[in-house]
Amino acid sequence: ASAVTLDIFDGRGRLVRRLVDETLPAGLHRPVWRGLDQQGRRVASGVYHARVSAGGTVATTAMTLVK
Repeated sequence: ASAVTLDIFDGRGRLVRRLVDETLPAGLHRPVWRGLDQQGRRVASGVYHARVSAGGTVATTAMTLVK
């Protein structure tokens, strides 16, 4: 198991939502972002970035939210 964080950022680099912040066992995990910010409000369509950190490794990917 390792500490895992999964954050969603907007195009300006501002944190929109922290989806995961816990210790997880190795294996496949499928968190789902439903287009809501940290306060539960819907965010605008556009390009967002997901950044996952686990076991000392960081990976980022772009995604497009379309409503």
